[in-house]
Amino acid sequence: MGSFALELLLCVLAFGFGYAANQGGTCLVVAAHELHRRQPPKMFVGFLAASAAAGLVAVPIVWTGTLGATLAPSTSINFLLLIGAIAFGLGALINDTCLLGSLARLGDGEMRLLALPLGLTIGILAADHGRFGYDSTWPSLISKPSATGLVTLLAFLVVLVLALVFVSTKSVLRTKPGWSFGASMIGLGITGGLLYALSPAWTFADVIQRALPLRMSPAGEVALTAVISSIAGALTASFRQGNLRLQLPTANGILRSVVGGTLMGIGIALIPGGNDGLILAAVPTLSPGGIVAYLLMTTTIVFGFAARGKLFRRCLSRP
Repeated sequence: MGSFALELLLCVLAFGFGYAANQGGTCLVVAAHELHRRQPPKMFVGFLAASAAAGLVAVPIVWTGTLGATLAPSTSINFLLLIGAIAFGLGALINDTCLLGSLARLGDGEMRLLALPLGLTIGILAADHGRFGYDSTWPSLISKPSATGLVTLLAFLVVLVLALVFVSTKSVLRTKPGWSFGASMIGLGITGGLLYALSPAWTFADVIQRALPLRMSPAGEVALTAVISSIAGALTASFRQGNLRLQLPTANGILRSVVGGTLMGIGIALIPGGNDGLILAAVPTLSPGGIVAYLLMTTTIVFGFAARGKLFRRCLSRP
């Protein structure tokens, strides 16, 4: 496949990625809020379905050597990764949405999120200047055909089926045109899994990192067009559902996006990667660091909700 055809394929996949993200209302903060409220963890289980779907499409493609596809390397569990995961979780809580959620809600017209890139840039630069040590990485355990890989694929299939059964019983019927929640998670997993396998550095965070001075980033020219395509997909999905409403930003909203984005940028630089890459690239390749980072950032948001609730109740109880 020629470079133009590959770029076109990536843009189509990115459009589908943005479409699915908006259809499913995907957001790590929503998943953490469900866990905090002890509600049925529909979003968290939906992310499990997306991770399983990503693994089911990415691993076989890498095994066949199609289009030079690769799996994300496994990373170690280290101090910087833990700090990065906590920082990302706090940033998502302040911003009131993660990277996936920002894409979905930008598609709905939430204009304050246009300030998020500024925060991400500040955070990435800050983390780069304060960075120390090195990252230990190695090829994924399932990067080549093996009995372990086949068992893992079977496990992905079981997880996908069980997750879809769970979310289908917890979802309400849609009254507007669009995909079901389960279909949205499958779409997110398939498109995201293929994108990260065919072009690992395709996201908006990669575009920012590539543009920063003195920073070597593997992102190619396709990254910007893929990001634009993902936003177009989110806008299209929102328009079809009748959810597209221009929401003018407030000073408080812009501040939240910049501060939250700064913390998320620190997390992206230290982990490295955001929650989208963890869910759709690191977790499906069984990266120890990726799995721990994803669970820790989710836990951070849950505890953040709990702390904020206690503070609010304490303020109300004062005479």
